[in-house]
Amino acid sequence: MFSLSVLAQVFVDGIGLSAIYILIALGFTLLFGIMRVVNFAHGAFAMLGGYALYYLYGNAGLPYLVAAPLAALIVATGALVLERLVYRFFYQKMFQSMIGLLGLDMAIMYLAVIAWNAEERSVPPSTDGLMHLGELVFPEQKLIIAGIAAVALLAFYLFTHYSRYGLAMRAASQDVDIAEAQGVNSTSIYRLAFFIAIFMAALAGGFYAQTYALSPFAGQPQLMIAFVVVILGGMGSIPGVALGGLLLGFANSFLGTFYGSATSIFVSFGAVILLLIVRPWGLLGTREA
Repeated sequence: MFSLSVLAQVFVDGIGLSAIYILIALGFTLLFGIMRVVNFAHGAFAMLGGYALYYLYGNAGLPYLVAAPLAALIVATGALVLERLVYRFFYQKMFQSMIGLLGLDMAIMYLAVIAWNAEERSVPPSTDGLMHLGELVFPEQKLIIAGIAAVALLAFYLFTHYSRYGLAMRAASQDVDIAEAQGVNSTSIYRLAFFIAIFMAALAGGFYAQTYALSPFAGQPQLMIAFVVVILGGMGSIPGVALGGLLLGFANSFLGTFYGSATSIFVSFGAVILLLIVRPWGLLGTREA
């Protein structure tokens, strides 16, 4: 049962799932860390990313390496309209944002039902190829997803640590009033952070649709994934998101393979409940005074 080939497959699946989970959760925690917005519409944008990839790659036939980032870019650009009409009224209003954006999530989800009906669709894989390493066989699709996600996460790291706007985002996340006193335009920084967060959610949503299935309701499990990951790692902690995504991805891969999806879900939420009891600020979060 625990043969080397099966464990290797579990490891590769864990890498692919972790990459998706980290991308989904990173945008979620970015909005909370900078704007104190609990984005309960996050899963809806991930779902839209899946549909964008479905049409660009599955229907239009664009090359996958073009279609995946382009789909996320289209969703993030369109979401800027909602940033102006809805989101900016909830910045620095954590509890109000929870209720308001939950309503936005429902609105987007049922607009998607009207537009595309509720049936599930399948986004074709980028490749059906298999990689052989001796007796071990890996699906190339999982490795491509992990590779694109790694590039996106590296670009995000370099941006936040070495660019002027990235440093301004980090300053705003620490104390927006002091950042503004130093000349940071909080309105522009908020808009930029929102764009990046939705881009990563939509990119992950395309990968999720390829791994599972695509429907207007596909955003709900993705929202729960984001929430579980940020609770595990610590709300607002980017290193915590990376750790939480890795733990959840590999745990779901292992438990889902050997014990079934029900066990995987039970253990995931059981771990969150236990962590909230003994360490409510998360593994790498900061304890509030």
